[in-house]
Amino acid sequence: MLPNFIIVGAPKAGTTSLHKYMDEHPDVFVSTPKEVNFFSYDELSRQNLVYDDFRCVDLAAYEALFAPAGNAKAVGEASVSYLFYPQTPAKIKQAIPDVKIIMILRDPIKRGFSHWLMDHRLGWCKSSYEDILDGKAPADQQAVYYQQYVELGLYHDQVKRYLDLFGENNVKVYLQEDLFADMSAVMRDVFEFLQIDPDFKPDLDKKYNTFQSPKNSLIGKLYSSYWLRQLGKKLFPGSLKSKVKNLLFEKGKKPELSDALHKRLLAIYKDDIIKLEQLIGRDLSKWYAA
Repeated sequence: MLPNFIIVGAPKAGTTSLHKYMDEHPDVFVSTPKEVNFFSYDELSRQNLVYDDFRCVDLAAYEALFAPAGNAKAVGEASVSYLFYPQTPAKIKQAIPDVKIIMILRDPIKRGFSHWLMDHRLGWCKSSYEDILDGKAPADQQAVYYQQYVELGLYHDQVKRYLDLFGENNVKVYLQEDLFADMSAVMRDVFEFLQIDPDFKPDLDKKYNTFQSPKNSLIGKLYSSYWLRQLGKKLFPGSLKSKVKNLLFEKGKKPELSDALHKRLLAIYKDDIIKLEQLIGRDLSKWYAA
């Protein structure tokens, strides 16, 4: 079995929340793990962005992920790497020509900074955001850092590739602001798009991927170890894992971009945002207002 919908991105824009709420619907089956990265595997591997704990490298293995779907009417996955890489839409189209595509976009300045904050907290990126913009990160990481925290937010060409290949009727583009304004309306629209019961109401009080900081530097250092995090996932089941994480982390005030850095990023993104605005027919002036 192959999926009939895919959430393709963008990273740090609300895909985890959308995925979780969709999973509550009785007519929906979503893969485990959430991010399969099958159609972007080659690109991620070349950039050393694929972890060793999960690999799906052939179509048979990919299909096997959806075998437990049973009679679910909407079957899907959510790999946020699919939006960026130019070759990915064509790979998806060749394998699943009628698949429905869902994407959530976020103000690219806020998205990139949030992505950097997460990776910095996890110890994956030790460079400052300013150094990355100035090209002063370690030479072997500079290109990947700039891609992840800046280029992923140049949405116009990324979105256009999907619209051109799959058509407007099979592509849904949401903004993170849509989720904040009326999540229940978004979920109803998604369910209608997937042709399943639109009246089902998921538990929207649950929040996912909210910003948290380690309670001290030792916890931060330990959490930055990928292998220790994987060990923790194996030792603690889902509900207990959340409790342990709440003991080690605390909700704090999220750091904010300086005005000077915001101005630099706006110069990078403004023209692309205006082109995207015309492409999807949405007012994005709040993204490029000074």
